[in-house]
Amino acid sequence: MMPKSLMSTIIYDQLAEIKRPVNVVPRDIYNLALSFHGSSALVIKGIRRCGKSTMLKQIINARFPESFFYFNFDDDRISGFVVEDFQALIETFIELFGEKKNVFFDEIQNIRGWELFINRLLREGYTVFITGSSSNLLSRELGTHLTGRHVDVELYPFSFTEFLRSKNIYLSRMKGYSTPEKATMSREFKEYSSGGGMPEAVVSGNSTVLLHLISDIIQKDIMNRYSLRKLPEIRNILRFLMANVSSEITYRSLSRSLGLRSENTVKKYIEYLEETYLIFEVKRFDRKLKMVDKNPRKIYCVDNGIILKNLPNFSKNEGALLENVVAVQLKRTGKEFYYYRHDSNAEVDFVVPADRKLIQVCYELNMNNMDREIRGLVKASREIKTEKFLILTMDQEQVLKQEDFTIDVKPVWKWLVEDDAEHGQTNW
Repeated sequence: MMPKSLMSTIIYDQLAEIKRPVNVVPRDIYNLALSFHGSSALVIKGIRRCGKSTMLKQIINARFPESFFYFNFDDDRISGFVVEDFQALIETFIELFGEKKNVFFDEIQNIRGWELFINRLLREGYTVFITGSSSNLLSRELGTHLTGRHVDVELYPFSFTEFLRSKNIYLSRMKGYSTPEKATMSREFKEYSSGGGMPEAVVSGNSTVLLHLISDIIQKDIMNRYSLRKLPEIRNILRFLMANVSSEITYRSLSRSLGLRSENTVKKYIEYLEETYLIFEVKRFDRKLKMVDKNPRKIYCVDNGIILKNLPNFSKNEGALLENVVAVQLKRTGKEFYYYRHDSNAEVDFVVPADRKLIQVCYELNMNNMDREIRGLVKASREIKTEKFLILTMDQEQVLKQEDFTIDVKPVWKWLVEDDAEHGQTNW
């Protein structure tokens, strides 16, 4: 059991930190989180250091500046905290500040049995806000003990719109861009594509945090959580996956490439990495559902800055980095998407069934690759009901006519801004 005196010290230290003024960049999901009411818990999930704690701070200062309890469980001083300490924690809060009904808990999934405690707080009328950096643990435990009593939102690194906002760059109109605006967007997007959107790295200008981030995720969210000992294996798998972003892989090919005997071990490690929001899989589109899980899949990383800080030579893979930016944006919107490959090997980078949209990503569209990119769209359109055809590039823009449909070619930065506006995330 943890002594209340230590709890009090940690509470006051963390309170001072949460009240410390900082330059906060408004996030696109902020209004959704701020407007949350009801008897359920609001759960904000995402990779470490993507701004979850800052989001809680914004909500506290906007709605509950004098009526809240806050505790961050990602603190080395609470390594001995057990489920029985939750009661002592609430008692300590009340003894220090009196009765308050709004509680904010950071990284609570670090403590076994936390979901039962949260369930009790909800029954007692508390308004509960939670953050976590493990998608599977949160989902499994919430589904078991808090069914129907939680609302989940996912927070990602800065979108391009949020990245611009962090630099106080705002566009003047919804359609049409002046020459200076185009030049600004192109310049800023190059920085975003190479440096990524992890808030701390963007705001501070210090990308070293992206090296420490990988170490923290592997050690705290994987090794410690699952009592694993083979650190080099997980590091090697992660480096391989980041070095092969946008490429098709199978568990068998990966196990052979890394000299691992078990495909199941590879699958398990990839699942652990996915749980931390560091990487995610995109499956091949197939009308035969039983084949979706059997086909090769592609892996993407949640942030280009993380890739390039850990694999500097990957900067040469401009097309893969551009494709990764698009994949993360599609993931951010929450829509289901796939990649497509025809028997003839014609390929489409992204299929978005709900929007009936096909998307190709090509760093530079030229005479050497145009036929290939268009052929993929044509083949896919014959199998998938499609209304929109896009080729996203670094800086080209035009309209192509092919057979009976029109293909829009546009810069990725423009598509990102328009996509954010479409989903209610604006920077105008």
